[in-house]
Amino acid sequence: MKEPDIKNFKSEIKTILSNRIHDMYILIFKTFKFDVNLVSKYIQFCLKNQKLTTNYKIVLDGIMDSSHSDPEIYITGAQHAFNDCNDVESARRYISNGMKFHEDFKKLYIEDFWIEVKHLNQTGGSSLQTALNKYNCIIQHFKDDINLHFDLVDITLDNHIKMTQLQCIVIRDMVNQYRKNELMWQKLAKIHLKGFVYNYDTESLHKLENIKLNISIRNCINTYNEALTDGLPPENQQNLWDLFLDTIIDIYSSLDQDYKDNNVFVNKIIDVTFDKAFSINTMKQPRHFTFWAERRNNKAATVAILRKGLTISSDNAEMWLKLVQYYLGRDMFRNAMDVLTECVEIIKDKSLPLWISVELYALCSEREKVEEFYKESSIVVVNEVINLRFRPEYLEWRVLTYDIASGRKIFNVLKNLEPKSHELYKRMLQLETLSIISKGSKHIKYMRKLYSEACNLFGHMDVELWSDCIKFEYTYGLRSLVDVIFEAGVNLLENPSLKEELTKIKHELDEQHKQQEVINIEDDDE
Repeated sequence: MKEPDIKNFKSEIKTILSNRIHDMYILIFKTFKFDVNLVSKYIQFCLKNQKLTTNYKIVLDGIMDSSHSDPEIYITGAQHAFNDCNDVESARRYISNGMKFHEDFKKLYIEDFWIEVKHLNQTGGSSLQTALNKYNCIIQHFKDDINLHFDLVDITLDNHIKMTQLQCIVIRDMVNQYRKNELMWQKLAKIHLKGFVYNYDTESLHKLENIKLNISIRNCINTYNEALTDGLPPENQQNLWDLFLDTIIDIYSSLDQDYKDNNVFVNKIIDVTFDKAFSINTMKQPRHFTFWAERRNNKAATVAILRKGLTISSDNAEMWLKLVQYYLGRDMFRNAMDVLTECVEIIKDKSLPLWISVELYALCSEREKVEEFYKESSIVVVNEVINLRFRPEYLEWRVLTYDIASGRKIFNVLKNLEPKSHELYKRMLQLETLSIISKGSKHIKYMRKLYSEACNLFGHMDVELWSDCIKFEYTYGLRSLVDVIFEAGVNLLENPSLKEELTKIKHELDEQHKQQEVINIEDDDE
């Protein structure tokens, strides 16, 4: 408070606090294991307070000279040294120290190479030999590691890196070393798609500026065609076809639809390539069959493509769905139903989405189609997932379309089918309740019998069913039967917690009934 110069006073406080925080970091480093996030925060703090924490470089060097179980610590230090301090020597030393303790940690080597590539970019190519030495050491240390080589390729082809001899060497080695690997050809094709051109004869790589998209696409496609004539082993060649078709689909999906010329060009490529793959039996993946089938305007061709795909992958639900949708889209309902009957035998429960699609179509059509669908799905099909799903829907449709009497007829058919349908009984009880016009004794007896059947079949695990049955007797039936139903429910329910729940519900319903009786008496008195 006695300091006359406020500015100097504030500066002194900042210095004291900064040094105190710095000392706390040092204390943490000495007391606990090193954590990469903590080291990163320490570096960020020191960057913001470089004038106040002048000795942090000594501390960081000490951290990087030590052994740490987490190799990411060395990468964090190296990135700071190079990116923030432009100190390539410290960055190299930090990475080198990390390699001493983690000699097989790939990310250290990748970061080491990335630093050299960025340094090469800064020096205008004068440090090429150093970068090449690092590169050669890496590919020797991790011999025949194609994915690591791809990482090195990505580094050299970074958009911010100028072209030098290094890119040519890395790509050349990739082509020569992995020529029999389909993944290499896919990688090279994607490189060409980015606007680069690799010359197989001169083993040189060039970056074409402002290259038109259709030229890049053509170069990409030519790469796959080159690979298919390169004598790959049969298995690799089949894998290459899969990658080739995937790449074409990706290109098609990413196209800007406003550029008509590019779309026309790509559509021609699709037609030629997919037609060839289909005709020579190298199309094997379900996604390729569905993509190719969707592009065919010819009925026979579309069905033939999907059918051929199903001979290879008969358990693929998506292809079955495409076939069903194809027929529905052309109002070929009977054909769609035949496909459902066929596929349910093969993909079983997975065919449910197909049945739902046809149900939606049928419900928008004439009654005869709906009836045909529900008979097939509810009665004919033996798959439980299918028939249990549609029996209640069939019942409800009959009631809503015709009347409750029609619903009772179909209910009597469906309830006798195995397995017994819990939901079918619940739906019938709901529909019967909605149909009560007066407390007619005949209707009440019918519903009481229905509740009795349902409770005997499913009452061992359904509290709600017993609750509804008690409510029914309170509202429409006999009060004297409530306690009988409750006792039966307590005896039949298997889970003790369900017994307790039913007891609680019964008590609440009794209270509600008593209150309602009081209200009714008061109304009568008035």
